[in-house]
Formats: sequence, C-alpha cells, structure tokens
Amino acid sequence: MENKSNGEERVSPLLEYGITKAVLQSLPNILQLNKASTVCKSWNETARIIKKSRNQIYHTANNDSFEDYSCVQSLISVMRSQPYLCVVFLTHEGMGEIPPPLPELNLEGHNRSHFGRCTEYRLLHYLRKSMPPDCAIIGGIANGVVTSSPSLQTNEIEDGNSYGLIFIPDIPTLSIRNFYIDKQKMKKLGKALTSQPEDVGPLLNIKDGDEVQCLILLGTDAFKESKCIEAICRYFQDRNQNVAIGGGFVEAAIHPGVVDGDREYGITGLVFCGPKVTANSVIVPPDATTDSDIERIILQLKEKHVVASPGQKTKSIGFMVACVARGTHVHGRSGVESAIFRKHFPTTPLLGFFGNGEIGVTCLGPPSSPTHPHSFQSNLPSVPKKSRTTYLHSYATTFTLVSFPVE
Repeated sequence: MENKSNGEERVSPLLEYGITKAVLQSLPNILQLNKASTVCKSWNETARIIKKSRNQIYHTANNDSFEDYSCVQSLISVMRSQPYLCVVFLTHEGMGEIPPPLPELNLEGHNRSHFGRCTEYRLLHYLRKSMPPDCAIIGGIANGVVTSSPSLQTNEIEDGNSYGLIFIPDIPTLSIRNFYIDKQKMKKLGKALTSQPEDVGPLLNIKDGDEVQCLILLGTDAFKESKCIEAICRYFQDRNQNVAIGGGFVEAAIHPGVVDGDREYGITGLVFCGPKVTANSVIVPPDATTDSDIERIILQLKEKHVVASPGQKTKSIGFMVACVARGTHVHGRSGVESAIFRKHFPTTPLLGFFGNGEIGVTCLGPPSSPTHPHSFQSNLPSVPKKSRTTYLHSYATTFTLVSFPVE
C-alpha cells in the first residue's frame, strides 16, 4: 500500500492489476468477461490480456435436431476463449421453405410458424445473437453432416436433422482468412487470374506475405463453379505446391456476405496461414471401399503430418467431405470413415458434410527440394506444371488436417 500525504491509502498499480486479473479470470465464460471489460479502461485492457492467453477450441453437435440448440447454449455457458471463427454445417431437411431475412430476430418470443420448415436458420440467428460481432460464422447446409461431440465422439449423419460446429479463437500462430465469391466476383476473378494477378489477393482476401498452408473451399453449383474453383486451386498451388486443399459442394452457403436463404451460386473459402502451421490433405478414391483401404490412406496422412514445431504444444482441426453416395451406400453401415480417422487422431475434432461433389488434392508434405515460393505473392507468374492436377472429384472422400502451435 502507498501512503498519501493527506492520510489516504491507495493500492499499488501492480496489486490492483493482480486483483482485477484474479476477478476477471474467475468469471465462468467469455460472455461475462466481455461484459466486465466494459467497466473501465483498466478492466478492458486486463480482459484483453486474459483473452489473448486463452486458446481453447470448442466443438459440439446435435445429431437429432437442428431445432434444438441447447447443446450450444451449454457450450457457451462454459466457453472461456474468445471465438474468432465459427465453422458450422447443418443438414438440409428443413430447406423446403426459405424464410425472409430476419436480422433483428427476437428468439425468445418468436412464432415458429414464421420460419416455415427452414429451421436451420433459427440456429444461425441464435449464433449471431450470442457470438461477439467480430466472430465470423461460416459453413454450409448440406445433405448430411460429420460431427464431433464435446467428448470427441464422431458421427456421420446422412439423413435427418443434425448440425455440428466448432469455435476457433484468435491464435497468434494461426491466421484464418475467409472470402465469398459471388457470380459478379467470379467474372472479376477470372479476368484477374488471366491478366491482372495483382487483383487476385484482394478478391480472395489474401495479403502479400501470407504463408498459405491450407485452403477449404465450399461450392454451391458444380456446373457453374467448377472452372473457377479449379482456377483458384491451381493459383494457390502454382505458388506453393504444398498447399493442402479440401472441400466440396453444399446446398446453401453460410457466410457473412450471404443472406440466409439466398440460393444464388457462390464459392466460400477458408484460408489457413502461418509459418508454423502444418496442413495435409488426402483423397479417398471411389475404389477405396473396404476398411483396410480407408485405414491405409489415413495412415499415410498420419505418417506425413509432421508438425512444424515439434517441441511446442499443438492443436489440430480435421475436415471431412464425403460424397452422398458413400457412407452406408458403400460400407453398409454408418460412420466407418470418420471412425477410422478418430482411431488415428483421437484428440482432433472432425467436422464436415456429405456433398454433391468433392474438392481436394492429395498433399502429404514438401518434396526434398521445393521450388515454389512459400509465402503468398499475388504478382508472381505461374510456374508451369508437367501434368494437370485434378481438384474436383466424385464418389470420393477428402480429409484435410491442420495443426498449429499454441502457447
């Protein structure tokens, strides 16, 4: 304590900070921490320091209904990390009717009939209302979903009402860019890719110097978007042939740039960047139909996925996209491919969907003498390749694995 000349005592700044930090750290979830940060400038700064030190990834799922988001409410009540990105996939059973946009929805007293059958969007409105304004909610509505429960139990839901999601905080070693290319931007992107390479980066929300390691692409119309998707994949791999690529085609996109219920075609992208980020992807081809076939491919992914910072604690995220004609149609039972992934990656949350076409490439690590630049530079010329890589697949499954160090 410091004594003032008028006899008053004042707590030292260091002790005051310690007390404030202890109080804020004791709050049960990130929402209460954010509320407390508005008390004063000192509390705001202390809360910022606390949030920066937290890097927990949260995930949950409801495999019976997308009208029931109580599991999300329960997760938020204990979530201590500030979510920077929410990736969510929902089944499309409720898309018989598309509701009008409801940006200011009062969820507590709403009339359910106002939604028609399209109750997927009820969950999205709840997420937008509950999450911080700067948390991007991105994903898609698809034929089926691949989910991971909080206890890391993996499920493949090919029919019915279900959703799965993952919350990713702002992690210093990981930068995640996102973009949405509508039909107007597709025309601009096509022109930029052929004659104006300096315009590609802004269209894809990529900055010069970004060390791109992984690309997840979600299309909505394979017929109209295939050429553009292949051009985007080729553009990234021409500059770094070790970029992992995964994704597929959903029924409807979820992105801040897309109005709920908008059925116009467009391409959504997530780009994982960072010098210490490790990413690999594999394709399970149509003729891989037995458990041993799948396990052989997953083992390749496991053996080649060598983290960039082996001495540091790391976290991983997995994405799986399977053709609607696989799953029980190929294996005779549900959950085969995701279960094999879980066997070899027991602590990695896996999220994905069953789509109408798959996007990806087998990328199992750098060659012995890489010849491509590692960081993104929009104005570099493309490097000619000896053979053309196929990025679009059918009757296949793609697995993409991303790992990054955390403090």
